[in-house]
Amino acid sequence: MRGAHRERGFNIVEILAALLVMAVAIVGIAALYSDQTHIPADARLPLRAAELAEQMADRIRATAEGRDGFATTVGVICNDKAKTRTPQDKAAQIAACWEDEVESSLPSGLGSISRDTSMTPASYVVAVSWSAPGTGAASYVTRVEIR
Repeated sequence: MRGAHRERGFNIVEILAALLVMAVAIVGIAALYSDQTHIPADARLPLRAAELAEQMADRIRATAEGRDGFATTVGVICNDKAKTRTPQDKAAQIAACWEDEVESSLPSGLGSISRDTSMTPASYVVAVSWSAPGTGAASYVTRVEIR
C-alpha cells in the first residue's frame, strides 16, 4: 500500500525545467524587440519627414479662416509671441515655425507649402526635403485638398 498513496505536486527538477523553458522564451521575445529598436538613423528620416508633412497638412485642413497664409511665408520669421493682426498672418507665422522645425529635425531639411490654384477648389502642396550624407536628397510630398 505504500506505492498506492503517492504525494501530489511538483518536484524540484520539474520546476527547474519549466523555469528554463520560460527563460528561453523570454530571451527570444526580448531579442525580437531589440532588433526592432535598432533602426538605422537614415531609415528614420523618411518617417520623420512624413510625420512633419502630415502635421502641417492636418493643420491646413483644420484651419478655415486665413488658410491662404500658410503659403505666404516669405519674409516671415518664426516668433511664437508675435501678435498677429489677421488670420492670414497667424497662418503664415505657424508655417514659418513649421519650416524652422523641419530645418532643425532633418539634415539639410527644407519645408515648403504652396497653393495649387490649377485645381478647383484650390489645394495645397506640402513638401519636406532633406539630404543625408551618403544617401543623397529625398523628399516627401502630400497634397491637401480642401472641400
